[in-house]
Amino acid sequence: MALLYCWIVVCIIGLVETNPICTDISFEQVSCVPGNYSQVVLRKGVVSENNLTKLISLSSCRISDVDFESFDGVPALLELDLSQNIITYLQLGVLDEFKQLTHLNLSHNYIRNFPLGLFDQKPNLISLDLGSNRLETLELGIFDPLTKLEYLDISWNSLIGSDISPYIFDLNRRIKTLKLSGNNMNEAKDNFLHSLTMLQVLALEDCKLDVFPPFALQGSMKKLLRLDLSLNKIREISNDLSFHNLTSLISLHLTSNDIVDIGENVLKPLKKIKVLVFRNNRIKDIPDTLFQNIPVTFVDLANNKIEYLPVNAFRGTKLRNFNIASNRITYLQDNFCLELRNSGAALTKFYFNDNPWQCACLRDVLNEVKKFGVTYNNKKYDGKHPVCVVPDDFVCHRHLQYNENVYEVFDSR
Repeated sequence: MALLYCWIVVCIIGLVETNPICTDISFEQVSCVPGNYSQVVLRKGVVSENNLTKLISLSSCRISDVDFESFDGVPALLELDLSQNIITYLQLGVLDEFKQLTHLNLSHNYIRNFPLGLFDQKPNLISLDLGSNRLETLELGIFDPLTKLEYLDISWNSLIGSDISPYIFDLNRRIKTLKLSGNNMNEAKDNFLHSLTMLQVLALEDCKLDVFPPFALQGSMKKLLRLDLSLNKIREISNDLSFHNLTSLISLHLTSNDIVDIGENVLKPLKKIKVLVFRNNRIKDIPDTLFQNIPVTFVDLANNKIEYLPVNAFRGTKLRNFNIASNRITYLQDNFCLELRNSGAALTKFYFNDNPWQCACLRDVLNEVKKFGVTYNNKKYDGKHPVCVVPDDFVCHRHLQYNENVYEVFDSR
């Protein structure tokens, strides 16, 4: 009976201590998959000692903890993927064995904080992904050893911008991509990113912002190429100096905010802009010179409340891809596409579906896009469902006063 009891205990312990199944894909790569268990502590010996191993993938292996010396014997390791596990904490020293590491992925775990000094032995780290954890704080100095860091993802955590020191990145001046999405950055200090003069990509989606964050518009942002402020609560862009420092910006994303007003001259400093995305807002009016003489090629204004679209607003642009679907547009100016072509734009794609078109006005638009070979959503215009409102005289009434008549019929459907 005693022997049977001991055997059962050993079996239970064996199940708890079971390790991931690791395979040497090549002399330089090791990939592991989970065994038949709910969680495991990663221990020494799971990863074979090999002086040539450069990449280890332990993603989705149900690892709950990493023991000391788990990576002893892989001094040449360059890339380590521990994403999609259930790690809640990493002890100081568990990452010390391999100093050549350049890429570390700890995303999609349950980590709440890091001990100061965790990255002290990672002077060559270029990419660090900490996204989708439960980080609540970033202790000043945690990133100081990472002087070569170029990519940092701390998005979708529980960080509060006002609690983060503006000196947190003072020694990380090579960062080119910073992802902060999904954290509350509404009250971050104005000089929060003052040291990141090499920054090119800044992601601030769903950061509880109700105004343009001053820290993203400072002089240190002169090399910024892409700024994503989607899924916030920004209501207006009215200050002509808002983008004064973003002279290199190529792509600006403001999807799903509450924008109602855009200042007529607010986009003028964007001398290199190519992509502007304003979809899913509450924009009603487009200023007459809003996009004029900027090199934009892609404009997305879908799902707003725009009633009138002045062709003059796009003169001097290089517009090629244009989306005005799902607005309140009943007509466009006569020869709209031709006017764009004559002023420098060359539309190749034009999406205008799901607007309350006057049928005569829609006919004019369809004739133009077909004439110039512009791609449009032709499936919406297959004759199988209503797409416009027919006035009694079948004439395109190009004045705003007539819109109410169209809306009354269109909205009653």
